[in-house]
Amino acid sequence: MTPDSFYEKSRKVANTALIEEVKEMIAHGADIIDIGASSTRPGAETPSAAEELTRLKEVIPMLRKAFPEILMSIDTFYAEVADFALTEGIDLVNDISGGQFDPKIWEVTAKHRAPYILTYHRGEIANAAQSFVETNLLLDALHFFAEKISKLEKLGVRDIILDPGFGFGKTVDENFELIRKFNMLHIFEKPIMVGISRKSMIRQLLNVDTENALNGTSILNTLLYTKNAQLFRVHDVQEMNEVRLLMEASL
Repeated sequence: MTPDSFYEKSRKVANTALIEEVKEMIAHGADIIDIGASSTRPGAETPSAAEELTRLKEVIPMLRKAFPEILMSIDTFYAEVADFALTEGIDLVNDISGGQFDPKIWEVTAKHRAPYILTYHRGEIANAAQSFVETNLLLDALHFFAEKISKLEKLGVRDIILDPGFGFGKTVDENFELIRKFNMLHIFEKPIMVGISRKSMIRQLLNVDTENALNGTSILNTLLYTKNAQLFRVHDVQEMNEVRLLMEASL
């Protein structure tokens, strides 16, 4: 629900056409519908919690009513927004900040007994695209997850999904290093979600624009599937479901 998301075709407005688009996503194999109201592309202006709520106050009840059975996640780092969404029936919290931008979001998640997507992000702002890691990247990621998981579980958040945070506070090289060493993240025995769809790590390496980054996205998602990533956050549901079906038939 962001007017300035980096991929223009992913920008939505709350109307009947949105209902049809979500129907199509589900028909193409989507298991979770992720709803966000803040662009995290480099250079984007971060909206306030109040602005996010303005963008979400109509669409969340509308989608929840239209699709009572499908899982839905709220993509926010604001506790106030997460509380509103969970109260309106949203199922999961997808926080790209790892609880760093608004620490109260963990308390809200625990209060609602909701699953939480924990993202590895060392940046000080949502749209950070440079590196903030001063030591070994993998060791830093493992330390980050170990520390955050322990604190979350002490608060009562038990259902935790890990996200390596591709594109968040990392260089292109660091993003690909995390892919190469992805198997080490399974040490925590948590489901892992990946979100690399059409991101700059693909566009810069292949020298393509956002519109032409689907092939690279599918290649990396296929690779990450072989490394036992369990959730894929994508723009192109049908194409990712084709990857899943072909991989399931081949492995």
